[in-house]
Amino acid sequence: MIHEPFAGATPRTPRSTSLLFIDALNVAYWCGNPPSLRVPMTLLAHRLELQQPAILYFDASAPHRLAKDEADLYAQLRQSSGHVVEVPSGVPADRVLLQHARSAGACILSRDKFGDHRRRFRKLIDDPTRMFTGYVRDNRVQVPVCALDIPLAVTADAAWVQLQRLIARAGDALDDGTG
Repeated sequence: MIHEPFAGATPRTPRSTSLLFIDALNVAYWCGNPPSLRVPMTLLAHRLELQQPAILYFDASAPHRLAKDEADLYAQLRQSSGHVVEVPSGVPADRVLLQHARSAGACILSRDKFGDHRRRFRKLIDDPTRMFTGYVRDNRVQVPVCALDIPLAVTADAAWVQLQRLIARAGDALDDGTG
């Protein structure tokens, strides 16, 4: 059964219109090692399908840590999507992600506990309406706090095809004034 993200929201769960920052390299590991782009791209595609805002945050090390056959795909994703932030080398990506989320009032999807940043971002990190996690089980991406249960793309390439279509549609909507 596929649920819309954040369906049945209560005061303790995020709203459907909440901006979602996805700790992309972190969620890429939800299917194991090496990490795969199919998880973060599946999540982003789902959000775009529902016209809900989301941004993927990657560490500068992402192209070196992803599966070797996904390097070109990662480069294409970075170049063609306004929904991707790659934090420069030498800059703590977790800090940037947390700073941006705090400034924008965004939610964060990650399994990271952000222990190195707890002192500075305690209020955000401890807020269950803004920090949540999920997993992949039986080829489905699940984020329980949001009642999210969606099929995982079979491959990173399949996720990319779907995502490209949605990015183009979003661009067309902006061009014609409907987005």
